[in-house]
Amino acid sequence: MLMIENKKASILLILKVLEEYSDEDHFLTQQDIINKVDELYGIELERKSVAFSISLLQELDYDINKSPRGGYALLSRSFNNSEIRYIVDSLFSSKSISGKQAAELSKKLNSCLSRYQREDYNFIYKGNEINRSENKELFYTLELIEEAKRRGKRLSFQYLTFDENGKPYTKMDGYRYIVSPYYSANSNGRYFLICNYREKYRAITWFRIDYMLNPKIEDEWPLKPIESLEGVKDFDIAKYLNDNIYLLDGKVIKATFLLEQSSYVQFVIDWFGKNARTYSKDGKLYADIKCNESALFYWYMQYSECVTILSPQSLIERAKTEAERIIAKYGK
Repeated sequence: MLMIENKKASILLILKVLEEYSDEDHFLTQQDIINKVDELYGIELERKSVAFSISLLQELDYDINKSPRGGYALLSRSFNNSEIRYIVDSLFSSKSISGKQAAELSKKLNSCLSRYQREDYNFIYKGNEINRSENKELFYTLELIEEAKRRGKRLSFQYLTFDENGKPYTKMDGYRYIVSPYYSANSNGRYFLICNYREKYRAITWFRIDYMLNPKIEDEWPLKPIESLEGVKDFDIAKYLNDNIYLLDGKVIKATFLLEQSSYVQFVIDWFGKNARTYSKDGKLYADIKCNESALFYWYMQYSECVTILSPQSLIERAKTEAERIIAKYGK
């Protein structure tokens, strides 16, 4: 048992009891607080000490309310129920961290709530069983990326790939990629490093952060400023991610689609947001979309039952070629 001899610490102990055992549905009387402090910390408090501590906490802007029927409860916290529910759900939906890491982070977040509110979080059923990254260095790598950026240095790493049996191995016999890191981004539940690798191929490229192994800051290699890259002017990371929803290679194009039903507008908005414009013309519904061509092609394949490509012709030809390949494949 933690022995605390300094009774001036009682205000902190009372706050901890209120954080753990009170909420809008559970109020504690002064005697309840006295009993809990004695049970948990072995310190006996007087009623006037409890009343004084609560008044002081209220003056310090802690949202401690008194019930008309008696008792006190801490109502406002660092995060409210719905905020924590959303963050925890995002953790368990992410494929970039392991189920164990998601559970550990969830536990830390839930500690902001009372023990009664924590009991409500059974909605993440089997959330740790989705396909996830097994790279336990993810958070370390993210921190190292940020440190390299702060210090203006390049980052090196080995890169993970897989053989025909799905067995992982380091690409190019453990070759170390050396890059100038600019942004860490989350796309479709995966973390990506937006960076410069070899400018003769393309100025801006990306790597999966959960596939990066043994990262290291290269002190002798200064970071190449993004504005110094050939063909890069006023780089906007939000625009880059919106133009490359799947982070695939290829140029950004403008395409027009025919939507079969008005309900399909949601699919367009969900994926492309302000990069898309939907409109009616001659009784039909259309969508103009600006996006990376390869990403747009794969998006179309996902929703081909409900949308039709009208332009450009290059995207139509690509869809026709893929359709012919599928028919030939399954027509044998």
